Order: sequence, then C-alpha cells, then structure tokens
Amino acid sequence: MKSNNMHVRHTKSFWTIRLGVLFVAGLLGHYSVSAQQGTTPKKDWEKEGEIEDVEIEIVNKREITLPKANRNFEKIPPRPAETIKPPITYDFRTFSVQAPPINPPIKPLKLKVESPSNVYGGYVRAGFGNYVSPLLEAYYNTRRDKNKLVGAHLYHNSSDRGPVDGRNSGSGSTGLSVFGKSFSNAIALSGNAGFENRTTHFYGYKPGTEVDAASIKQSYNLFKLGGELTNATNADFAYTLGATFSHMADKYKARETEVDLNFRSAYKLDEDSRIAIKADYFMISRKDEKVEAKPRSLFQVTPTYEFKVIDDLKLSVGFVAAFENDSIDKKNTHVYPDVKASYPLSPSVEAVAYLSGGMEKVSLQSLSNENIWLAPNVPVFHTNKTFDFGAGLRAKVGNKVSAHAGLAFTNLKNWYYFVNTTTDVSKFTTVYDIDGTKRTNFYAALSYAQSETAKFMVRGDYYSYAAGSVAEAWHRPTYKLTANASINVYDKILFNADLIAQGGMKALDPETSKAVSLKGAFDLNLKTEYLFSQSFSAFVQLNNITSSKYPLFLNYPVRGFQVMAGITWSF
Repeated sequence: MKSNNMHVRHTKSFWTIRLGVLFVAGLLGHYSVSAQQGTTPKKDWEKEGEIEDVEIEIVNKREITLPKANRNFEKIPPRPAETIKPPITYDFRTFSVQAPPINPPIKPLKLKVESPSNVYGGYVRAGFGNYVSPLLEAYYNTRRDKNKLVGAHLYHNSSDRGPVDGRNSGSGSTGLSVFGKSFSNAIALSGNAGFENRTTHFYGYKPGTEVDAASIKQSYNLFKLGGELTNATNADFAYTLGATFSHMADKYKARETEVDLNFRSAYKLDEDSRIAIKADYFMISRKDEKVEAKPRSLFQVTPTYEFKVIDDLKLSVGFVAAFENDSIDKKNTHVYPDVKASYPLSPSVEAVAYLSGGMEKVSLQSLSNENIWLAPNVPVFHTNKTFDFGAGLRAKVGNKVSAHAGLAFTNLKNWYYFVNTTTDVSKFTTVYDIDGTKRTNFYAALSYAQSETAKFMVRGDYYSYAAGSVAEAWHRPTYKLTANASINVYDKILFNADLIAQGGMKALDPETSKAVSLKGAFDLNLKTEYLFSQSFSAFVQLNNITSSKYPLFLNYPVRGFQVMAGITWSF
C-alpha cells in the first residue's frame, strides 16, 4: 500500500543521514591528529583546537521509489430487483374524524362595579306650568343591601284650571306608595302598599250654565295592598303566586272592594317543550246608592303544552276554562280553545298566529280609569271574548330595527260602551252589547333603537266594528296612531317627542238620540332636559303644541297648549 512504502522510505533516509554524521565526525578527528604531527612544533596550548584543511565529498546515490498504484474507477453495478410475491396492493380510504362538541361556558361581561356614592337611590322632581299646574315627584329606594330592597314613591300633579270655565274643569292626582322585596337562595318575597287620589270636575255641562266648582267635583280614593312569592333562581319549575287587595270609594256613595289571586307556573320538560298553567281568581263586591253589595266572582284557568312539531314550528296547545256569576249571562261556565303557533320564514322574519278566548274582568275601578266622569249606579259586567283570532309577521333587521304587522278578528259579547245620561249630559253610563260586537283590527308597528343615543317607535291601528244590540260602537275610535322618539345629544341634552292621533269616534247625543261624529284628536308633545351634571338637570315640557281642543268624550274637550318647566335632582 502507499502508506507502508512512504513509511519505509522515510526510515531509510533517517539512517543514511545518521551514518553520514558519524562519518564526518570520524574524519574530523583523524584530521586533527594528522595536523598535529606534520607541522612545526608548537606549544602545547597552541596545538589544541586546530583543524586541518580537508575537502569532504558526500555522495548519496540511493533513491527509494515505490510503484504507482492503479485507481479503480469502475462503479459497482446495482443489484437486480427481485419481484415481490404476492404483489403489494394499496387501499386509499377517507377517514372522518369527529371530535366531541365543545360547549365552553360563556360568562357575561362584567360591568365595572360602581362605588355606592355613584349609584343614585332616589330623585326629586319639581316643576310648574300654565293652568296653575304644580308638579312634585320623589322616589327613593335602598341600594346597599343585596338581600332586600325597600323604597317609596310620592307624586302630585294637578291643574287648578282647565279648558272650560277655569276651576270648573280643574283636575289632579296624588299618590303615595311603599314597596319592599327580600331575596334568598330559593325564593323572593315582595310586598307593596299604596294610596291614590284622583280628582276631576263634571265640566261637560251645557255652555253658559252657572255652576259652582264644588258642586260638580268628583274624586276617587284608592287603597291597595299586595304581595308576591316567586322562586329566586332559574329552575325547570318556575312559579309565581300573588295576591292583591284594593278598596275604592268616590265622593258620592260608590264603594268597591276587590280581591285578586293569581298563579303562574311552568315546568320545563326538555329544551323544546314545557307545561304551563295560569290561573286567576277575582272577587269583586261593589255598593252604590241604588246597588246592593253583591260579590261577583270570576275564576279562570289556562293550562297549555308548548312543544315543537317539525323543524322550527312551535305550538302551544291548551284551553281556557272560566267560571263566573254575572247575572247578564245565563251561562256561568265557559270553555275556549287556546292555541298559539310561530314559524320562522327566514332568520329575520317569523310568522305567528293564535286562536283563543276568555273572560275579561270589568270593575268600577277599571271603568273609572278609562272614563273618570261616570254617573252613579253604572252597570258593571264582565266581557265575554268568545272568539279571538289573529295572524301576523314579526321581522328583525339586525339588532336595531324591528317590525310587526297583523290582522285580528274578535267577537266581544257583553262589551261595554259609554253614553251620556239623559238626566245629566255631563255624566256617563255604560251600555252592553248582549249579542256581541265583531271587531276587526289591522295593525303595523316599527321600532328603531340606537343604544341609548336614539330611539324611535311608531304604531298604527285601524278598527272596524259590527255591533249587535247597540246602534254604534259609541266612543270607540276607528283609527289610532302613536309615535315616540328620543335623542341623547352628547349625554347633555335629552329630547323626547310623543304623538297621538285618533279619530272616527261616534257618540250618542242624549237630547236628539242621534249619532254625532267627534272631532279627531291630534296631540303633539315635546320634552327637553339639560343635564348640568349627573345628578342635576332642568327640563321644559310642552304638551298639545298645536293647541287642539279635541274631545276625549262628548262635551269633554282637553286643555290647549300647555308648558311646564322644572328641575330634577338625583341623590
């Protein structure tokens, strides 16, 4: 091999050099001895160290060579492939890997907890307007205890003068209420008590009549006491049990006591179905100058079963059973169907329909809330809604715009109407359609909400009536339009506008016994409030800006243009 030859070659050279050195050393020693013998004797110390002139020739003729190695550049040929038996086959399959669904718990965004000093528990509002109209309202509730809530509300709003003969048409309302609510891990218990006084005058007399304001004054005093028990947490079984006691008396001899009991429950069977039960009991005892006290009872229960039929079709199927003892109707037991359905036509449009019925409670309290100028001894009977069918569409455009439109057909037996009495045209009595009134209602509504910055709502209703035992649907409008808009400008200026328009009402003239058409109502209101700070503001309120003295009832026009200014302080 080449490496071994190189090793031998280097070894031989090494010994050649070594022998040469020894040979030179020997010659030098011999030359030194010869020189000392052939020259003039010198001193001994001079003879030491002399070197003779000698020419030495060293010849190295030996050359070590190795033969050249032949390099092999031939590549190793690949080994011939052998056939694999049996042949390999490939099977390509699609694997579907389904991971188990993940339902991460979604926690609501927690708002920043405000310090107790920044959370207001009450406010005081005071104002004054034309027609000698003072306004005072105060509200307060506790805010530091998470397990209970106690509060009170006081208000007074009156006008010493009205649209007819000054003080002869003055009116007002005053109220005081207290309430409380207590929470535990299982139940929530609440209660309330309150007193309300409503005052008015019978100013619908013939124009030019000399009348003393005190002789035509009317007032209603109402005392209420109520309580409610409900479960405090979300559960498959939810319930609410409530009770209310009220007593009302007017300036004359009318007295009415009412006890209301109500129960609401729902049991969730699964995500798409539940059973619900609604029950109400009313006991009303009314006494008047010519009416003896006699309890009127009404018990109504509505069990329903809510479920999905196919896809997203939701159904609620049940019935309404009512038991009452009104003397105007021969039957005391009534049964009605109660069916509701909803189906989404698209992600933003839903179709709804219902078929139902039931008894509608009517009391002296509910009648006086609708028409405060009632005569003594008015007949009071419940309304039997024998048939109520409706269908409509609900639509949502994003989270800001929603719309609703539909059509309803209702048959109202023993429905009441207000007509002026023949003995005193300034007072009203009730007449009932025993055969039933067929009412058709077409309605459409649109709302828009831009957070708290801007809100808008408008609704229109059109009614048609087919009365039975009465000539006309007295004092019932054939159209009604309501609109509301509010705007918040930089959290400094608040604007709020209301519009009410209705018309098509007819009244029975007691003197001619003929139907008369009432002027349509158009009422535009505007309120502006300026916030000096979060706790202090000033407001200006304009009512009936067009100063239209339209009548609510025959011979009863409303006040014209009204303005009020005041302040609000929160604490």
